[in-house]
Amino acid sequence: MTRTGSTSLLFFGLSLLAGCDSGGGGSGANPGTTGGSNGTPAGGAATGGGGAGSATTGGAPSAKGGSSTGGLAAAGSSPTGGAAPVTGGTTNGGGGQAPSTGGTSAGGDGAGGSSAGSPAGGSGGAASADPCAGALFCDDFEDYDKGKSPGAPWAERVNSGTVAVDDAQQVSGSKSVKFTTEAKDGTKTAFLRLKSDSVFPVAGNQFFGRMMVRLESAPTASVHWTLLQSTGTVPSQTYRSQYRYGGQHPVMEGGSFTGSQLMANYETPDSYSGNGPSTDCWVHANMKVLPTGAWVCVEWEFDGPNDAMRFWMNDQALEDLTVNGTGQGCVSQSETYRWTAPEFSELEIGWESYQNDAARTLYIDDLVVSKTRVGCPK
Repeated sequence: MTRTGSTSLLFFGLSLLAGCDSGGGGSGANPGTTGGSNGTPAGGAATGGGGAGSATTGGAPSAKGGSSTGGLAAAGSSPTGGAAPVTGGTTNGGGGQAPSTGGTSAGGDGAGGSSAGSPAGGSGGAASADPCAGALFCDDFEDYDKGKSPGAPWAERVNSGTVAVDDAQQVSGSKSVKFTTEAKDGTKTAFLRLKSDSVFPVAGNQFFGRMMVRLESAPTASVHWTLLQSTGTVPSQTYRSQYRYGGQHPVMEGGSFTGSQLMANYETPDSYSGNGPSTDCWVHANMKVLPTGAWVCVEWEFDGPNDAMRFWMNDQALEDLTVNGTGQGCVSQSETYRWTAPEFSELEIGWESYQNDAARTLYIDDLVVSKTRVGCPK
């Protein structure tokens, strides 16, 4: 069920923007940048010799999560990927409704039958039986046809990729959205874009999000990828900026690959066509990876007034992915360059990568956009 605000809405039809690029990036990106930007081809994996601030998105992380001169991330212990993956919950009432992923609220059982659900806590963590109650937007993708891209208010953006509702994997109900990209070099995109007047612009230019994700495999080389991003025009400017969460560097433990390290990323995509400053800034997590082959709860906050962003995984705050004004470095700016937030006007979810990579498959279910922190299914 798709719900905008506190009112349930059913949306039909297919709204396709195949190949449309919200980033505005062109083919003129510097071939050495690993970050790339929506639709902008980017260079290869980081190799030894390039220090932080060279033409890579941060180089490879050191053992403390900062930037180094290249190579793989070596871990002395297992990456702390958060709590065990969440597999959803059950309905506590309302026969015939799709199962809720909500589980329980603080002090009692959650109400059954809600869609896209988890305890809808505020920033302080208070729980609610129905995370969609009072949310800006809520979607469990049950109302769309299998095999087709979700329709309005969603629009797909694809480049060597596909987006389709699927029943092979799900958290609540019987469906989720499957995102796939081809094995190739350059930018590959399988995104869904939410650009609804009922959601954006958000009051106060600050919002939280929660979604369940299942990535089947992760890049084993240095490949910059994006899982979610929000874009808009920078206040008092004519160019746009993006707040992104994704990853880039492989993490190794004892010679074995354990996953692709998570990363916060700031980009100004219009710079590739000559409007605005070039940036491509980063904050690398300290050996924390997105687990593969299991459902994972990811949450984020984009805080425009404070130029801040925060990330949670399976209810655990990943403090090393918190940004307060500045990050660890930038490809085209100094380390102290401010990540000036845009007036957020859209949200994109899915998979986009910018270097040579194998084929990827990602599933997403139970998305909530809210003014308060949502929390994960129990």
